[in-house]
Amino acid sequence: MRQRPSAIEVAALLSLIAGSLLLVLNRPQMERAVTYVIVHELTVENRGSEPYDPKGLSLEMALNTTTQRSRVVNCTPGLDWQLDAEGNPYASFDDEAAIQPGHSLTATLAMEVVVTVPRGRSDAEPEGISMIPRELVERYCGEGGPFLVDDPGLQSLARGIRERVGSDDVLEIVLALVDWIDENVRYRSHTPPLYPDEVVRTGSGDCDEKANLLISLCRILGIPAQLQAGIVVEGNMTIYELNGHYRSEGPAGHAWAIVYVPPWGWTPVDLTYYRASGDPISHIAASASSLGLVIQTANIANTDYIADSKRWADGLYEGDIYEVDRYGLTTTRSETRTGYPANFIIGVAFACIGITTAASSAAYRRIEGSKNKGRR
Repeated sequence: MRQRPSAIEVAALLSLIAGSLLLVLNRPQMERAVTYVIVHELTVENRGSEPYDPKGLSLEMALNTTTQRSRVVNCTPGLDWQLDAEGNPYASFDDEAAIQPGHSLTATLAMEVVVTVPRGRSDAEPEGISMIPRELVERYCGEGGPFLVDDPGLQSLARGIRERVGSDDVLEIVLALVDWIDENVRYRSHTPPLYPDEVVRTGSGDCDEKANLLISLCRILGIPAQLQAGIVVEGNMTIYELNGHYRSEGPAGHAWAIVYVPPWGWTPVDLTYYRASGDPISHIAASASSLGLVIQTANIANTDYIADSKRWADGLYEGDIYEVDRYGLTTTRSETRTGYPANFIIGVAFACIGITTAASSAAYRRIEGSKNKGRR
């Protein structure tokens, strides 16, 4: 007579099934890891007649994220280490660092940064706005910083584009917004940056200005979005701005939008730095962030950095101050390795537990069966 499976055997089978599903749904991915050493040198020169307080100036630090790991390897003594309102780390001059007329001050920060680039993206079908978690809508869809959610003109623009899409699909809506920006906003840089309504009115903007417009339009439609900023790892250039009061040398700064697209989650959307193809999805799949071509230094969800930039520019003019940002970037290592998602590891554990338990139960049944035969 066939014996019914015991509770242990049922548990082993369920563990094996759960582990197998996790293994199938969370396959290992090949990923590229590149290690950089980046050196940021900030020099401030006072050509005015009064002492200048540089406390409002800072050296940006690379973030620690799911795809980026950073550490400080060297810095100028006496810097203050702080977090801004968004939780971004930075180093600033201390309280006693006033620069006297005719003098300058230089600070240096060196960091090692490891950027990991996953190969491939989930092929799950995009979902509608109703699938976005409510807590993300509450946190990342309101008026804040440079994101003009309450602007009537931007509201009309966003809703008109969505009506033409005729779908609740988040990805489809986002790409339609991107297409409108591509067609109506030419590339042009402004210092300080323009607000999104000014970008629409002038029909011009650069990386962060276009990204801020996209973020504003997304937020108006209930799609969470924020700005990310960083440094490009390809190429060097020298930029003069503010009639020579500011100069940047080395790898250029960059900014892009990151938008919540279910079920993929937070998804980078780059309006200016991406490898273009005939498919508008290249703004995502071939963006600088997705390709690992930037080092991220900031998340901006609510800070009005444009207003801060205007105050900074006014301070340079009023005090006759000249600022130079120099960046040096060196690649020290590049490797391709296999990345194992956490759920894959859990799946292996469940599968092993199920197999081990099932084998132990089968062995126990055989031993007990032999004993029973011996008693007959």
